[in-house]
Amino acid sequence: MTRLGGTGVLVVTAESLGERMAGPAIRSLELARALHRDGRPGPVTVASLGDARLLDPGVQVVAVTDVPHLRRLVDGVGSVVVQGDVLGLHPWLVETDVPVVVDVYDPFHLEQLERTRGEVPAHRWAVVRDCVTSLNTQLARADFVLCASGRQRALWIGHLAALGRVNPVVHDLGADLAGLVAVVPFGTPGRSPAPRDRTVLTRAFPAVGPDDVVCVWGGGVYPWLDPETLVRAVAAALADVPTLRLVFLGTRHPVQGVESAAGDARRTAEELGVLDTAVFFHDGWVPYEERDVWLRAADIAVSTHHDHLETEFAFRTRVLDYLWCGLPVVTTSGDELAEVVVAHGAGKSVPAEDVGALREVLVGLASSAEARSVAGVAAAGLAETFAWDRVAAPLADFCARPRRAPDLVLGPVQRAQLGLRSPSRRGSAGARLRAALDEGGAGLVVRRVADRVRRQLRRG
Repeated sequence: MTRLGGTGVLVVTAESLGERMAGPAIRSLELARALHRDGRPGPVTVASLGDARLLDPGVQVVAVTDVPHLRRLVDGVGSVVVQGDVLGLHPWLVETDVPVVVDVYDPFHLEQLERTRGEVPAHRWAVVRDCVTSLNTQLARADFVLCASGRQRALWIGHLAALGRVNPVVHDLGADLAGLVAVVPFGTPGRSPAPRDRTVLTRAFPAVGPDDVVCVWGGGVYPWLDPETLVRAVAAALADVPTLRLVFLGTRHPVQGVESAAGDARRTAEELGVLDTAVFFHDGWVPYEERDVWLRAADIAVSTHHDHLETEFAFRTRVLDYLWCGLPVVTTSGDELAEVVVAHGAGKSVPAEDVGALREVLVGLASSAEARSVAGVAAAGLAETFAWDRVAAPLADFCARPRRAPDLVLGPVQRAQLGLRSPSRRGSAGARLRAALDEGGAGLVVRRVADRVRRQLRRG
């Protein structure tokens, strides 16, 4: 069923859109750009619930000023794409008849299991439960669902099944559920990356020489990642490759209040005596449109993480930038993208928290320009398969002919017969407030609100 009276697409993100952006904002912008280039859905607007200081030649970028403003934007389009907790922040969207695409490329409830380790149990339980409640709301309302990988698709189909969304009505639309859940990975730009130039690094870090072999960590440093093992491996590798260097680019998140785990890595580097001699930390966040300049100044790209549930369903988005820039990738094994990198010869993977194995791989690549070149060529070739215009095709197809999910337009009796859960958030705001007070008092309420704001701004 196509919604009458609207044309084009509205992409809504809780993150600010500007010079410095993290994954959710980047994905919203690039998907909107891909839809614009496709042309079929009509005009495309990206709306930020935060700030919007970005001009784009193809898509309209706006900051939502208030609820009436967002309502006007929604009323004028044929479909809406949301991510994070947009439906929780604007529950009236759940009741509209506009086709809603829910982007759950980031399984943030699994991230919170790691981020909240060591916190007061009641607080930790409340944070994770709130994430699940948010996801329940999104998936119960979704007319179409986007995820980043095959593993994620299995995860979200299971979640949808628990909500009653895997039912005969949806199944008969297509037995493979392709009409409900599609894999749309993070993508790579259509343009060529910047030429290789070491000067951006040597200006920022004078101790980095023009002939050094530089490993780069291009994204944020989050609690579920493992920069300490990487620092230890680099320090151990210096005996064989004294010119090896490691640079962290994302030590201060562009969203205020989002924590970084870079402090632990910095302390490890200081304890090992390699801080500011072999291991360096960029104080800030590289502008999005300049990221290739920084990455192309390096020789090897790295991404390491711990072995836990988040890893199994993760899709390390900045690895796509590594591939685009033609860098050999060294990563921890366990996630789907690591398997793809290794299978295509674009890099190496090592077991989690294995300093020795990581050291060996780094020494091998740092010692052989030929090995780096071969892997780099493979990386650039692999990047082409992840071009935004290619990976966004399922979304473009849906937005060209938007429709309501067949089980969401049934009457209340039929919905009850299917066992469908309501897409509304569980309980009223007052009920949730009373529950939080019962669990942990006013302190828990304050911490929960702060956590929600940080997650809403970042995610996703």
